[in-house]
This record gives sequence, structure tokens and C-alpha cells, in this order.
Amino acid sequence: MGIEAVFRRRIAACAALVAATAMLLGGCAQTSDNGKTNAGTSNGSNDSSNSYNGPTGTSTTSKDGNEQQFTPGSGKPDQTITIASGSENKEVADAVQRAVDESNVAVTMKYMGSLDIMKVLSSGAEGYDAVWPASSMWISMGDTKHLVKDQQSTSTTPIVFGIAKSKAVKLGWADSSGKTKTVSTADILAKVTSGDLKFSMTSATQSNSGASAFLAFMTALRGGSGPLTDADLNNSALKASVAQLLRGVDRSSGSSDWLKDMVVANPDRFDSMVNYESLVIQADKTLTKNGKDPLLAIYPSDGIAVSDSPLGYVDRSQSSDIKQAYQKFAKALTTKNAKLEFERAGRRTGLGGTLTYASDKQVKDAFRAEWGLNTDASVLKTIALPAAATITKALDVYQTALRKPSWTVWVVDYSGSMRGEGKTGVVNGLNAALDPAKAAQAHIQPGDGDVNILIPFESVPHTSVRADGANTGDLLRIADATPASGGTDIYRGLEAAYQQLPDASQAGNYTTAIVLMTDGQSETAQQQAAFDQYKGLGRDIPIFSIMFAQADPTQLNQIAQLSNAKVFDGRSGDLADVFRTVKGFN
Repeated sequence: MGIEAVFRRRIAACAALVAATAMLLGGCAQTSDNGKTNAGTSNGSNDSSNSYNGPTGTSTTSKDGNEQQFTPGSGKPDQTITIASGSENKEVADAVQRAVDESNVAVTMKYMGSLDIMKVLSSGAEGYDAVWPASSMWISMGDTKHLVKDQQSTSTTPIVFGIAKSKAVKLGWADSSGKTKTVSTADILAKVTSGDLKFSMTSATQSNSGASAFLAFMTALRGGSGPLTDADLNNSALKASVAQLLRGVDRSSGSSDWLKDMVVANPDRFDSMVNYESLVIQADKTLTKNGKDPLLAIYPSDGIAVSDSPLGYVDRSQSSDIKQAYQKFAKALTTKNAKLEFERAGRRTGLGGTLTYASDKQVKDAFRAEWGLNTDASVLKTIALPAAATITKALDVYQTALRKPSWTVWVVDYSGSMRGEGKTGVVNGLNAALDPAKAAQAHIQPGDGDVNILIPFESVPHTSVRADGANTGDLLRIADATPASGGTDIYRGLEAAYQQLPDASQAGNYTTAIVLMTDGQSETAQQQAAFDQYKGLGRDIPIFSIMFAQADPTQLNQIAQLSNAKVFDGRSGDLADVFRTVKGFN
């Protein structure tokens, strides 16, 4: 049975599960300089029946932040299980640690995007014992082999607008106390149309928060009741309204957690984002600590998406000991101690999206009214999920027609060290990201309004090659035909990229990015000049880097810091997959 057929059959169950778990069911790990993570020990509860004395285990996080290993306090776990987890679960490390301590099961969390979890499942989930995405939708889409068993919601969180308090007051959506007013999706559209609101958001085809928000936008702007239909996707007026709303996106991301971190690190530049309520809370904790304007949570009154954070066992015929270990850990996540930590981290565990432990001091500290947070379940007007085929079509329409077009300059290393496998890997990566048929497999295919520009470089940059829309064939042929020779000067390549950016009159029509790929340490004579030229642009354009082989991470991290961007590590694994991930950020 094909994925679409399976998805169509299972989405009804998914929709029912989301509705049910909205009536079911948040601490953040503190990481020290040596990479060790110790969960907080204060329970802060007003309920004396909470007998938990604090975590005794520890966790260790990888340098890239993509893997976290939790060890119980005993130091001798009964078993270890590995979970493919959404990146947003980094924020509930205390809940995980408590469950690890209580079950005596060690857990390895491998953080990834929703689409990656879907791919893990569809490919057989080799090496994983469980999956923990943000929404049941991604399990239903990816579990074509029917591997997932014992699926349960761990908590819920709505997708909201987080808008800096001063901005929300200026928009007329809040008063000086932080109390927000009723705001509809049409109100948001009006502010985008007038130029008064821009916001950051994850890609609808790469992240659950983006996909859920997009479906909620469409449903709310259509009006009426019931889920989206194919007819709605063919409604030109509705599509025009949604496209106009998405023109407000000024930064895209493939990760909800990275988006939150970007906003927190640059609050003067980024004052609005679409993200999980729980991540808005985590952002506000840091912003307030740093003396910055908090983000106020805005709940669209005419349609909102709620994520049910399901955990499911992956049955690959492992030993009975592994299954029992999963069951012990999963059960420990449902205890009062774990639920307290979920709510302290900004998740909801009560009926209909309420709080189970609203009187707990730390839960009160998370769900602050002055941050616009509303714990009344009536504020959550949850949209109904469309049919499977309609969701698939909706995401395709988003990618090819409705999202804000992207303008991407690919600055690619063709130095002598790239001969052979290096060049082959890069060409394969470019094809994975830009060939319409191949890119469609990852839902990153170029849309009609996209612009992609290739600048091969070695000691000097080559002539640029531009591709408009889906007509990327010539660009990809030149990428394959260009020989690898010479040295490496990434800074001259960047200077050439600056000349290929959209001019000021066009800039607002695109989400713009530079993607730099290199396999070696660069000459540095032009470094300061390249940095000065970037600053002279006076524009916030991310420069994402892909490093592999002997690339210098220090050089690339400096570029990422300069441009509020990110470095992707392609030194192990499939470069094509890395290119796909990078494209998901634009």
C-alpha cells in the first residue's frame, strides 16, 4: 500500500487521537561548560504529595546539539533505548531525566525535524526504538511499515504568534500590562498587508510548527467549519490571501528550536515569530533574565493548531527486554513528577489543554499572564485536520506557489581538493536541493518565483549562473561540468555573492540566503574586507555554511555569528541530505 493510501486510512485515527489528546495531557535542562546537563532539583510544588526528591542522573549533549544521552542516577541502567525526537523536546529535558531516573532506563535522544522522523519511519527506523515527533501527523505519514506501537500523547502545546511586548502594544493587540486583545487571522493578515508586521516561521514542509501554522492559516481565512478540502486549495481568492500572509515571513527555518534560539540571541532584530507556546515561554524566560522585551503569546481567535507530542514504540522485533524498557520509560513519563516538569517547561498536560498543576510555583512562573499566556482551554479554537490527500496537496501548494519565494546564492568550493568524491558529493547535493523531481521527494522543490544562483569558487570566484523558478537544468549541468582546481578562498566567494543579491527594491519579495560550502581551510587575506562588505550591506541575510573534509569550523562559525545563521556539518553521512536540510532553512 502506498504512503498516500496508508496516510488516508490513518489520518482519521490521527485526527481522533489529536482531539482526544487535547483533553489529556513542560523544566529546561541547565547545561554547564563541560557539556554535562543536570536537571533542577527543586520541585517547587504546593502539593505535599509530590515525593520526588530530585533527579540523581545526568545527561550529556553532543557539541552540535543533535544528540543527548540521559543516564539514571544508579549509573547501571537496565537497558538503553534510542529515540528519534523532535528538536523542541530539548526543552523538556527535566521531564525526560525524571522518567529515566524513575524507570532506570537510559535514553539517547537524537533530535531532528518532523520530516526526518517521517523518513526514519518510512525507511524502517533502523537503530531506533521509539519516535517522539511534535504531532501524530508525522507518524501517520511515515509509518508505512506499521512499526509504531503503544503510541501515547505526552503533553500538548498550541502554535502561537510570539510578538515582542512593545510591538504588540504598537499594533494595538496588547496593553502595557501585557494583557492581549482578541486577534483573528484576518487581523494578522491586515497588519502584514499594511507593512506593520513581519515574522519568522519554520518551513511548512520541514517542521511541524510551520506545517500546523500554515494549515491553521488556510482554515481560518477560509472561514466556516470543518477541515480544508481540495476545493479550498483551488480557491484563488483564498490562495491569494494565504500567500499575502506568508509574505510577512522575513526569516525561515527548518527547526522550531533553532528559530527560538535565533530570536532570543537577536531580540533587537527579530521581534515576532510563529512557534510553539512552550518555546515562546522558554524564550521569555531568557529574554526577561537578560532584561529584554518579552514575547507576548497571541492566540489566533479563529483557528489554532495544537501539537500532541506523541511517543511511540518502534517494533523492529527487538528483544523483549527493549520493549519492556520502553514501556517502563513511557509509563514514567505519565507520572505526576514528569507531568510537573512538562508544565514547568511550558507544556500542558490537563484536560482540553488546561494545566494539571496550575498551583505549582514553577508552573505559575512559566505561564505568566504578563507574557500574554492564557491557560483557559476556551482560547484554543483547534482546527480539524484535513484528509490525507488534502494535506499532501496543501503542502505542495505551499512549497510551489504560496510561500514567499526564496533567493539563494550557492557559493560552492571547487578547489583542487574537491576532485573525485568531494565534487561528486556536492553535485549530488545540489541536485537533491534543486532538481525539481529529486527535491520534491523532500518537499523542497523550487517554486515559480524562486531564484537560485551558483558561484563556483577556488582561489577566485567563477562566473555566476542563475536559474529562475524550476528551470535549474543549466545550473546543475554547469555544476557538474566545472573542474576542481586551485586553492580555497571563501571570502572572495562571499564578496562575489554579495553582488548577486536582490536589490533593495526587490528584497522584501524574497527570503534571501547565501549558502557557502567548503572542504578546506581558507586563505584569510580578504576575511576582514568580506566582513566589512557584509556589514556595509545593512541587511540581515543569513550565510549558512556546509563544512566537510578539512573545513575550518572556526572560520565558518565566525561567518554564522556575523549573519545570524548556522553551520551544518557534512563531514559524515550523506551530503545530499545535508543540502536538503540547509534548503529547508530558506
